[in-house]
Amino acid sequence: MHREIEDILINLDFEYPFPSPAAMQNAERILDYMDDIYVERTGKFEYTPAESLYIIWNVEDLEFHIECLKNGRILYTFRKNGIGKAFGTDTIWHFIMRMESYLLSGIC
Repeated sequence: MHREIEDILINLDFEYPFPSPAAMQNAERILDYMDDIYVERTGKFEYTPAESLYIIWNVEDLEFHIECLKNGRILYTFRKNGIGKAFGTDTIWHFIMRMESYLLSGIC
């Protein structure tokens, strides 16, 4: 488990339920992907009152808003130069393929 996810669990506020296994597993997969491509990551996952894990990730002029929902889906918004270019929900596998294509093309 990534240290970032462990920190969330250790510092969990007792008034919020424990994150779902699906949300944690998807966050782990996204972190693994980010580590695999060796792109700097300044943001980190945060636990939300909606029982999801959320991160904002900036890569040059691209901005990725990623939320791992408790139902196992990914809610996302991709922006370029501050303008929304793509958004939706998807499974983890479709989401990673979509994000990868945006990273490779650099044009949301």
